[in-house]
Amino acid sequence: MRYRAVVMLLLLCSARIESQSAPTASFTGLPSVDSAAVARAAWRRGQLALRARDHASAMRELAHAVAAWPTQPAYVWGLAVASAISADTATLLRTLGAYADFELGNDLRADTIFAHYAARPEFADVVARHDRNRAPKARSHVAMTLADASLWPEGIDYDPRTERWYIASVRRRTIVEAGARSPARDLWRRETAGMGAMLAVRVDRARGVLWATTSGMPQMLGYAPADSGIAALLRIRISDGAIVHRWDLAPTARGHVLGDVAVGPAGDVFFSDSNEPVLYRLRPGRDSLERITSPLFRSLQGIAPTPDGRALFIADYSHGILRVDLGSGRATRVQDAPRSTSLGCDGIVWDRGGIIAIQNGVSPARVVRFTLDASGSRFVRADVIDRNAVVADEPTIGTIVGREFIYVANSQWEKHTDDGVPKPGVKLTTPVLLAVPLPPLVVVRPGRVK
Repeated sequence: MRYRAVVMLLLLCSARIESQSAPTASFTGLPSVDSAAVARAAWRRGQLALRARDHASAMRELAHAVAAWPTQPAYVWGLAVASAISADTATLLRTLGAYADFELGNDLRADTIFAHYAARPEFADVVARHDRNRAPKARSHVAMTLADASLWPEGIDYDPRTERWYIASVRRRTIVEAGARSPARDLWRRETAGMGAMLAVRVDRARGVLWATTSGMPQMLGYAPADSGIAALLRIRISDGAIVHRWDLAPTARGHVLGDVAVGPAGDVFFSDSNEPVLYRLRPGRDSLERITSPLFRSLQGIAPTPDGRALFIADYSHGILRVDLGSGRATRVQDAPRSTSLGCDGIVWDRGGIIAIQNGVSPARVVRFTLDASGSRFVRADVIDRNAVVADEPTIGTIVGREFIYVANSQWEKHTDDGVPKPGVKLTTPVLLAVPLPPLVVVRPGRVK
């Protein structure tokens, strides 16, 4: 691969990281936030040096980025690329091994940057590790297939009382209700004026309603510039799809992307805004939204309230999985388990002292169970429970039904351009929901099972 193409690859890698994030803030005094800021600055300097063919400076800055933010796989991979083009064999071998430590892997033999290294005997072990880590670990089976390939699903939930699924459609701007014994129906007419892309949906069994989030986005069909101000939490009557209440957010310069919604055990409704970024809370019986903010918030995604109602966990695409104390509103970063990362997680759910997460910000995308310690402040292990890239090329959000985690396998973000146009030569596949059995309970300390 030519030098310019390699530099462009690193720039693209950085663009993907930063596109999920708000602008870098000033130093906060929070180590996880500030070290990430230091890493981003070093990463940018390294790119500039690489573009100028100053290999020594590029390697120094990229290594600094990795040292400051060792749980960011994209930076580890970027240093591996730079090591390969700089012919720094020792750093390359060490960095490819560090990437494999995350249980991630790429086809090193097929990549023109790494192919001649992959053929050398001293790289045999790390090549084999990458091969194992990218191989399918498909424990899931198909739970449901929908006929409409243009649906572009994002969020889902299930109502066990009626055995019906609710699937939020980005493209069609509606929610589809589907069941094994009943035909699929749209809860309201597709492309309805004033409705944005539907991103998240949760069943509130206590109230007999759905909670959903909608945002005006270019990816939705029929988008017009005036739609950019659409951002709302919706309360929907299940029986007829009527929107009985709507909480609209005031427009902002950055716009809103309301990525996920969750219902707490006491009936509180929480939803995340990836762009501002803010966690919103609607208390039972109230009509006003509360804002929870933190320097740790950068690109908020999935939400998982704890059963006792005292806290929730929220996935931040850039900073990892966070714990929010609902009494104080204080957010803390959950410490990663050894040889793992919680960056790049999208939809998450609570599962008996752990978090089930769809980690689509790594390659290949996967479903991971993060097991918490007794304090809820640290992950003691991270287990990949599904890696089914043949079917689940773009997993997003899921829910627990019985002892299975069922999730959207093939959303369509990467199959369209940013303005919602299907990419040339890309075939849209019918939406699939995959079900993966959940692992058994894990003893987190002697005499206590969670």
